[in-house]
Amino acid sequence: MALAARDTLRLGGAGGDIVVFLASGQVEESVTDATGKVLLTRRPAPGDLVILPAPRTGDRYVTNIYGLTDAVLLTLDRDGMLEGLGSDVEKVALMLDRLWEQELSAAAAAEAQTASRTAAPIVAVFSAKGGAGTTTLAINTTAALARKYPRQVLLIDLAAPFGHAALFADLIATGSVASATKASEADFEPVLRGNIVNHKTGMGVLPGTLRPEEVDTLTGERVGRVLDVVVAWQKLIVVDLGTSLAEAALAVIERAECLVIVVPPEIAAMTDARRSIAIFRDIMNVPDHRMELVLNQRSPHPPLDRAAVESILGRKMSVVVGFDDSRPEDSTLAGGLVLQHDPNSMVSRGASDIARVILTSLKLDG
Repeated sequence: MALAARDTLRLGGAGGDIVVFLASGQVEESVTDATGKVLLTRRPAPGDLVILPAPRTGDRYVTNIYGLTDAVLLTLDRDGMLEGLGSDVEKVALMLDRLWEQELSAAAAAEAQTASRTAAPIVAVFSAKGGAGTTTLAINTTAALARKYPRQVLLIDLAAPFGHAALFADLIATGSVASATKASEADFEPVLRGNIVNHKTGMGVLPGTLRPEEVDTLTGERVGRVLDVVVAWQKLIVVDLGTSLAEAALAVIERAECLVIVVPPEIAAMTDARRSIAIFRDIMNVPDHRMELVLNQRSPHPPLDRAAVESILGRKMSVVVGFDDSRPEDSTLAGGLVLQHDPNSMVSRGASDIARVILTSLKLDG
């Protein structure tokens, strides 16, 4: 299908038994609501999906494809998919349905965020030791926060080199901070917004990278630029730093109004935790009242109890998360978060407690 420069192809929300790819040229895809207000814009690269097969949405959303230059679009209908994919068509169809659900969630999130224009506070989640369960707690805590602020809480995954937040949430990552920073100045914000994938709990997830070799592109300056933009869209920003104290992580910590430090009750973790706290307090001048310590019991019989950890670190734990066996991993394999599948599990209760501590620290618990 040829699309001439300055022509527009309009596709309603009900119309989709086709998949459209951009073969060549440049186009701008926009998603509008029933009133015509633009909620999302993207400028796909050749080879990218432009629109997905969509279930009926009552014409709530409309996709417009505008030709910036002469362009060629490739369309694939359901019969063509069946012929080309054979028995695998159902697997692909399920994946496309998930992508469309993410697209709808992104549009709904944009609507909600338009009503809130206050700069969002930033919460950083860090652990000095790998395997402490930082990402599991970060993503479930973000989902718990989204209960209070649906579609207005964003998790940025800067855990390097392999961020797993989207995987744990059963989301399909379509872009990242790293890929957005390659966009032109004019396209940066639309591309960045388009790279956020939205979860059914009401939270958004923005991967830092999609490939480990992109880690070096996450400089402090670039991450700061991203934060400058996203704080205007959200009510609350949570950043999963993993164990990183690289330039990008330090840029986040300097701006964070709350720093959650996850500590496993292990002897080897105590020295690293104590050194990290000293860096935050003495070198980065993070006030004590902005640091919240979380004891995450990842084994049934930890070598150190709460009293011992508090004595070694000289600080009280804000939250203690009990041992939860394999429930978080089982929930991921079942296609969701443990907060959704088992709200009474130890991690779910711990994440809810951390969310309450954050809201109290930020004075958002009213």
